[in-house]
Amino acid sequence: MDFRKLVKESLSMLEKSDQGIIFQDMDNQIVHVADAAFYGREVFPKDLLQLLRDNFAMSGFPLDDAQFRRDLSTLIERYEDAVRRKGKKKQPSLDPDFGKIM
Repeated sequence: MDFRKLVKESLSMLEKSDQGIIFQDMDNQIVHVADAAFYGREVFPKDLLQLLRDNFAMSGFPLDDAQFRRDLSTLIERYEDAVRRKGKKKQPSLDPDFGKIM
């Protein structure tokens, strides 16, 4: 599974969850609690946290490991800082013949 797709789907599930529980219909589509009640759809509860743990574990990301989550958060923060610092500096133009042995 594409990691970007996994993250986007996980964020969508978190938005549609109710206190860590998601509801799926017969087609395994995630349905918001209010929509299920309004349309009278039959839904089945699932533990969102366990589903996220399983999905990310299959991709090699142990979300239940607190140290891993801290390290990942630190990595993202430092990467964003590095991108900001690099920012608008001009790249030096290099002579293509520089360093060639003649």
